[in-house]
Amino acid sequence: MELIRWICICVVCFKVVTSRMRLRNHGYEGVVITIGNHIDENPMILKKLQEYLTVTSATLFKATRHQIYYREFIVVIPKHWKTKDNYKPAADAEITHAQIVVDSANPAYGDAPYVKQYAECGQPGLYIHLTVPYLTDDRITFRWGLPEKTLVHEWAHLRWGLFDEYPIDGQDRAFYRHNGKWEPVRCTMEVEGVLKSDKNKDDCPFNMFTGEPGGGCKFYPRMKHNQAVASIMFMQYLESIVEFCDDPYTSTTTYRHNHLAPNRQNRLCSYRSAWEVMRKHPDFHNNGPPLPPGTDTTPVFRFVQEQSRRRVLVLDNSGSMTGSSLKILKQAASNYIQNTVEIGSWLGIVAFNTDAVVLAPLTKINTKEDKKALTAKMPSLAEGKTSIGAGLKKGLNVLLSSKGGGIGGTLILITDGKENKSPWIKDIRDDILKRGIMVHAVAYSQEAEAAIALLAADTQGRTYFANDQVNSTSLTDGLVATISDQTSVNSMDTPVAVASEAISVMFTRPATGSFYIDSTVGRETTVAFTYSEPISVTLHTSDTTLSNRTHPEIYNDDRASYILTVSIPGIAATGQWFYRITTNSMESSVTVQVQSKQADVNRNVINFNSWVSKDLIKYDPKGKFEIFAEVTRGRAPVLEADVISMLERPGSEPKKLFLKDDGAGSDIIKGDGIYSAYVLAPDLSQNGRYNVKVTVKGKRDTTKVVTGKKFGGALEKGQSLFVDQLNNPEIEAIEDFQRVTSAGDFRVYDFPNNQDNVTDEIPPARITDLELMSLNQDTGTVILEWTAVGGDMDRGQAEMYYLLISHSFHELLRDDVSNASIARVDMMNGSLLQPKPAGQRERLEFNLTALLDISTLYVSVRTADSVGNTADPSNIITLSYVDDVAVPIERPLPSNSGYHSLVLPILIAFVVLLVLMTVLCLVVAHRRKQMRWKNKLFPEDPDPKWMLECGNMNYRVEGEYIQRWKEEPNTWYTTPL
Repeated sequence: MELIRWICICVVCFKVVTSRMRLRNHGYEGVVITIGNHIDENPMILKKLQEYLTVTSATLFKATRHQIYYREFIVVIPKHWKTKDNYKPAADAEITHAQIVVDSANPAYGDAPYVKQYAECGQPGLYIHLTVPYLTDDRITFRWGLPEKTLVHEWAHLRWGLFDEYPIDGQDRAFYRHNGKWEPVRCTMEVEGVLKSDKNKDDCPFNMFTGEPGGGCKFYPRMKHNQAVASIMFMQYLESIVEFCDDPYTSTTTYRHNHLAPNRQNRLCSYRSAWEVMRKHPDFHNNGPPLPPGTDTTPVFRFVQEQSRRRVLVLDNSGSMTGSSLKILKQAASNYIQNTVEIGSWLGIVAFNTDAVVLAPLTKINTKEDKKALTAKMPSLAEGKTSIGAGLKKGLNVLLSSKGGGIGGTLILITDGKENKSPWIKDIRDDILKRGIMVHAVAYSQEAEAAIALLAADTQGRTYFANDQVNSTSLTDGLVATISDQTSVNSMDTPVAVASEAISVMFTRPATGSFYIDSTVGRETTVAFTYSEPISVTLHTSDTTLSNRTHPEIYNDDRASYILTVSIPGIAATGQWFYRITTNSMESSVTVQVQSKQADVNRNVINFNSWVSKDLIKYDPKGKFEIFAEVTRGRAPVLEADVISMLERPGSEPKKLFLKDDGAGSDIIKGDGIYSAYVLAPDLSQNGRYNVKVTVKGKRDTTKVVTGKKFGGALEKGQSLFVDQLNNPEIEAIEDFQRVTSAGDFRVYDFPNNQDNVTDEIPPARITDLELMSLNQDTGTVILEWTAVGGDMDRGQAEMYYLLISHSFHELLRDDVSNASIARVDMMNGSLLQPKPAGQRERLEFNLTALLDISTLYVSVRTADSVGNTADPSNIITLSYVDDVAVPIERPLPSNSGYHSLVLPILIAFVVLLVLMTVLCLVVAHRRKQMRWKNKLFPEDPDPKWMLECGNMNYRVEGEYIQRWKEEPNTWYTTPL
């Protein structure tokens, strides 16, 4: 029954964005907006938030066809702003999780609104980021058009997992080939505009032979009186745009998604339109019929203010904690109090077994002496049964007894067993939720109560697993991670976890190690050593040595808690620090934990956060999920760092996984500072809990931070569709640094009894960056490039590639690629291309000697491993013989009249006529060769099902919805809502 309860309640979700926000009766409630703790008080921020979000609600209502609007916003006011009567205390979950963040500009985006998206299509993003100038300066706000449409654009990223429909990635181009014409990237095709050079906004040169626009030629839409109504994910700033794109085959022409455009939405969403993705989201399931057009969509704004953090440690001292378990618990809790909990915060301590007792009431921590007094209150005896509900209830009472304790606060629960005495967790759950209490749960054994994870998820907290192995730092890492906020930049008082390590020290063999202190931290640096037997420690840099003999004032050896803490005075020297540990005992198990605080309020600190995508895993031999980590300086992405995850597994050695930010495999966007890796079935060892520890190291010679030029964000008015600096941002080298954090835990069930019988069912990852590098129309020479994927998703090396070519776009999206409409070329064993190891660039050159008139060929690549597992089809490239453009080219009028004004046009006309005659001769000469190629590629197929209607961009398949790769047809709507 316990497992069934887990499965029913633990919905698979991306834990970093858990929130109490909900959609009820068509209206979003509890949408949280936080204002950064670095932002000065400015009433205009609150005024503009209310003004813009009120009209955004109405715009969202219209864009979702009268189905969804905003009913309630919760605005979290920073603690340093003046208190007002209408400001209620903020719950910790409201401070920690937010859908909208108002903060200092991210150098990678400037003042552009943006959402950091890290997960696959249809999954939520991290948060919407807005800057103060965007809200308060009209000259900046309206650079992206009306703010209500810009914010709907960003909400679609955040909530429904849609992507931009304009070129934004390295493989994107401003134009693509189709049916003999160069088409500008746009969605829908109804968007009207002209071609201009982005260099001088006038002359737009093009290749006379191919018609290819050159000289920085871009598509500029008609700003006024445009006939297009979609899409908000393309050019939200156009006056006429009010809708999302829909099914490219069966919807009304004005809403049809341009599935051929090379953009992120098409690549990552398998060419689905916005509405096709949205309809699969729970927001549009069972939401009832649309509301009347005149529905009042005015939201309510509730203001809450951040308070000093109030936490209560709820510690298990039942009989199962007898012996070393209680000692280790006391060590970790004491270390947490002494070195992690912020000055100015409040802390209480509760212990529970058969019943619960308050060991320390809620106490404000003003000095180190306050911390020492609290560590002296740790439980000293383990006995009795386990009533987790009693501990939670007592902890709740401690929070409620404090000043302003009517709402909010955090309970940090640590337990090693199952509850076997009332009151139960379920008896206290509703009271905890009603009071807005957040619960972080630490499972201190494989047998720990499963329901604690459910409670943590319900309250927007996180769950951690504390491995009791001597080589694990999981308990201390988990407790430190409870301090970090997931959507805000660390404050000056928040400690940064620099390093943690578990080592064994022997009398005959001292232990050594090192860590890096970078210039963004260094203030109040502590190096804490927990030990099983007494130790001595020496710290040194290249020019400084610290020891208990030379600097006794900075050493604190708490023999009662078995913790030795070295507090480095002032600002710790930057660079590499070394430590040496000795003991007079035969052996001592030691954990080393380094924490430091921001050195300078005017210098952004390097932040590190990590999470796992799922918390409950049913074993599947072909299953996968992700570990994510974000590395930033302030909010600016940190690139090319070494990010490693250590997967602590039950009954097996830890598994090391390397997280990448390369835009391949599990990583959807290259160079955004979010690193990821798949956890695959072979990485799992058995049923039970797994702990995920993640570390990052920056290297002076290779690691960079983005310092300028926009990485993306909403498309700005007048901005050309493809901007080179999006993929070549301003960067600077970064110094050596390191960080560590816990990504939390996950739990596996239904693991097979005999894994030796499990076959390899893991395919290679889908290629998403297939790029057309060049196409010679005369010779038919095509050059493609892409990033190699592995034999198992993005690991190892694949066995072969399939090059798929068809005249039917939708046939390449189907599972069956062996039908007559597709030419399949096996690229293996060196005949065409032997796959390289994952992450390396592939380059393929081949010849298509007949681009049939103005028809279009579609090209895709699929990867297969050595046992025949085949990847999903890659993104699709279009090939066509082109000699024209699909939209007018705006040219300047002649400035002179008379004879001289006619000379140049006549000369151009003569040259063009000569060129056309030459091209005609070449076409006739190649025609027979082309037909021979056609018969070879598509032999005797009179069925025109693979032929497109020439000139009709938005062709449809009458009466048929195009089933995508590996999808059940009944999960899709065949008509628009």
